[in-house]
Amino acid sequence: MAEAVLFYAFGAIMIASALGVVTSPNVFHCALYLALALFAVAAEYVLLNAYFLAAIQILVYIGAVVVLALFVISLTKEITGSEVKLTRRRTVPAILVSALTACLIIVALLKAGIPAGAPAPGESTAALGRHLFGDFVLPFEVVSVLLLSALLAAIAIVSKDPETGK
Repeated sequence: MAEAVLFYAFGAIMIASALGVVTSPNVFHCALYLALALFAVAAEYVLLNAYFLAAIQILVYIGAVVVLALFVISLTKEITGSEVKLTRRRTVPAILVSALTACLIIVALLKAGIPAGAPAPGESTAALGRHLFGDFVLPFEVVSVLLLSALLAAIAIVSKDPETGK
């Protein structure tokens, strides 16, 4: 009973913080809402006895991605010399695309036939490793190369040119 209450509470936190991400006019606040949403996902992993995934969720997404996003947001004004203006001109198309994406994800999950029960304790990490480095090794490597190229591109964009000093 308590697990069900916590599950729905963290689900509500995820939905509320996701709405905060897309509706907040301040980019810095959007990143903070994103951190809260990712923390709620980690809490859901704990409820499902997937402690390894919860730790990775906190370390990688909250500890690295969100902190990096906050760092980039802080440096954006320094790089461009001006404040970035945020507008909400395309709210209705954004809502329609988001609703369509959510429907597609729900239909895909229902057709995939994923079991709803929690994995056996101690079995989730081993199964994740087998799938990640067995069945899904090619997508895993493609994503790692993509992330490396994005990191190199970000370094190239923010680095100063020694000739011009800019």
